[in-house]
Amino acid sequence: MDQVFMHRFDTEFLAGIAARELRYAVDLRSGAALGFHDRAWCARDDRTVAWKRASGRAALLSYTVTHRPYSPDFAVPLVHGLVELEEGPRLICRVVGSAPETVAVGMVLKAGYDDKGLLFRRARASARSRNT
Repeated sequence: MDQVFMHRFDTEFLAGIAARELRYAVDLRSGAALGFHDRAWCARDDRTVAWKRASGRAALLSYTVTHRPYSPDFAVPLVHGLVELEEGPRLICRVVGSAPETVAVGMVLKAGYDDKGLLFRRARASARSRNT
């Protein structure tokens, strides 16, 4: 029987998603956020890494629109995006709540959750930004 290998990094990240918390790893020595794609820090002692809750705010760096269904769980068109969290790490996600033709690089997004997990949608403008 095939077994899927999950690194402790993935386990911690996915536990956060299950709890509806977006978390990221931080190097306690430098205070720097550690990227989701980077596993080099895992060779170090875990006492140098802590997990923090992310604000959920992000900017859309790139995206693609899928028009061919790959699973009945995800209706098309489906927008996949590369986002950069306010704290620095980048991750791939689903972008929902906006028609594909209105999605644009630089869009400000906010993390959310549905029955399939983490997603991002266009952030509402704050009262302060609307008044300036």
